[in-house]
Amino acid sequence: MSSFIKKDILVFWRDRKEILMALLLPIILIVILNFAFSGLFKDDEEAIHIDIALLVADDEKVGKEQFEHAVKETELSPTEKEKVLDEAANLNPVGLIHDFLINPEIQDWITIKEISEQEATKQVNNGDLDAIIRIPEGFTYEVLSVVLLDERPNHIPVNILAKDPSTEVGALQDIVHNFVHSLNVQFALGSTGETVYAEPVLPQGGREVVEGIDTYSISQYFTIAISTLFALFLAQTVALKTVTEKRERVVNRILLTNSNPINFLLGKTVSTFILVCIQMVITFTAVQLLLSVFPGKTLEFWVGLVVIMIAFSLTVAGLSSLFTSIVLHLSDSNTASGLFTLIIMGLGVLGGSFFPLEGLPNVFQKIGEWTPNGLTQTTAIKWIQFSDMSDLFFPLTVLTAISIVCFAISISIFPNRGRI
Repeated sequence: MSSFIKKDILVFWRDRKEILMALLLPIILIVILNFAFSGLFKDDEEAIHIDIALLVADDEKVGKEQFEHAVKETELSPTEKEKVLDEAANLNPVGLIHDFLINPEIQDWITIKEISEQEATKQVNNGDLDAIIRIPEGFTYEVLSVVLLDERPNHIPVNILAKDPSTEVGALQDIVHNFVHSLNVQFALGSTGETVYAEPVLPQGGREVVEGIDTYSISQYFTIAISTLFALFLAQTVALKTVTEKRERVVNRILLTNSNPINFLLGKTVSTFILVCIQMVITFTAVQLLLSVFPGKTLEFWVGLVVIMIAFSLTVAGLSSLFTSIVLHLSDSNTASGLFTLIIMGLGVLGGSFFPLEGLPNVFQKIGEWTPNGLTQTTAIKWIQFSDMSDLFFPLTVLTAISIVCFAISISIFPNRGRI
């Protein structure tokens, strides 16, 4: 059988064009796609920056005078009135909002301009400002009455004025809403001191990173998706070499020597396995050196990744043997090439080699997860994120089983001596 393996490797080696395409093209594509989509899944700390104007229509002094008059009109005892007024003297609702917006912790997110209402409106219309926060007249009196006298609110809200809805405006609404909600909770708990602050919940796009789980980057996706796709095409390339062997009667001469057809298929299978392993090792090594797609990974991670790729290489090898038997049944090489290309492109689409599986409908996602490249990709994702050996057993068993099934089918349909 070693002579068959040597023959197939040498046949492939003589076609320098195929070698360059198989070894260099996936690396070039991965590098190009990585640079083209380099910012797609990256965290962007400067993604949201909000320029606002803070307009205060409320007069704190007038508001507190109104509140003092309202307290004197209540039926509270003199001691209780004095206590409420002392608390009101230490509570400045407008100041709390202003201090929150100039808090150093959110200065990278929000820039406040102190300008007139007319100028602020003009800048919003021109796009120089994202929004205006307007504290309406009577705000101080309203807040003090609700907090200290338990009166029902008259709905004097903090207004956010913007020209059009946008990401920045939505983020600002979330920030103000979370702050006001935090204040309400603290007031309800009796925290009415002048140093009341709330930790802002700053909205941002991107991925949610769970502690202890590594993220799956766009560079890693392209590396695995493109390398598995080109490995599938390698199965087609090796199988189509049989067309030349068939035309030059090489297959007939092999059969006339009473060689077992299994040896012929094993030669194709093992040579494909070797070539796929070489291709993937070169691809992953080059991409890692150029782009560092798996930074800081341990030796255990690399061993697991190699095991996954070996299992996938076995599946591609089994597919190559099946393609080889099909070629021997077809008289037109163009038909064989078109059929194999259609199969591989279908596997590429369903298996997520062109775009992530999440972009497909649920039913196609389920199907894609059972294709060789799709199963390899989902297994690699789990391995990158969790690095749990228990996650490898089932998918690697399935990949090996697919390889065995393909090889068994190729033997069963291998043509007899008189039909080649």
